[in-house]
Amino acid sequence: MSQVTYCEMCGKAIERRLAKIVYVEGAKLTLCPSCHARVSSRLVSEAPKTPVGGKQGLTTIERRSSKPKEVVKEEYEVVEDYADRIRRAREALGWSQKVLAEAVKESENVIKRLESGRLVPTIDLARRLEKVLNIKLLEPVVDVFPSGGTTDKVVKELTLGDVVNVKSKK
Repeated sequence: MSQVTYCEMCGKAIERRLAKIVYVEGAKLTLCPSCHARVSSRLVSEAPKTPVGGKQGLTTIERRSSKPKEVVKEEYEVVEDYADRIRRAREALGWSQKVLAEAVKESENVIKRLESGRLVPTIDLARRLEKVLNIKLLEPVVDVFPSGGTTDKVVKELTLGDVVNVKSKK
C-alpha cells in the first residue's frame, strides 16, 4: 500500500512518491505534479544549490520566479537503499569499483564506502552516479501526514492561538 498525501494547492490525493515540495514566498507546499508544473512553468532561472540545515544528502534548489519576491524551492534527499542500488547497477554494467570511481571522478575508497552504506552521497555525487549508472538516487522530500484509514479526515495543526493564552493588562 503506497502512502498518500494531499496537494496543498488543489487538494487532490496523490501518492507520496509523486508529490513535489516547493517553497513559495517562504511557505513550504506539497504539490501534485500538475500544480507543480503550473508553478514551475513561471520560473525563469535556477539559483545555485544550497544545503539545507547542514544535512548531508539533502538540498534545496531555489528558482527565481517572474513575479517579484517569489522564490520556489525544491528539497531532495538520497533514497534509503542507495548502497544496494549503486552496487547492483555497477555490477550490472560489469564495472569494478575502480572503473565507477573514475567515471564519477571520485576515489575508489569513496565508492567502497558508498556501497557499504557508511557514506551518504552528497546531492552532487548522487546526480553524477544517477547519470553514469542510469539509476534514481534522489527523491523529493515530502511531509507524510498520518492517515486514519479514510481520505476525508482532516489533520489539524496547532496554531500559536491554540497554545498561547493572552491576558490583557488592566
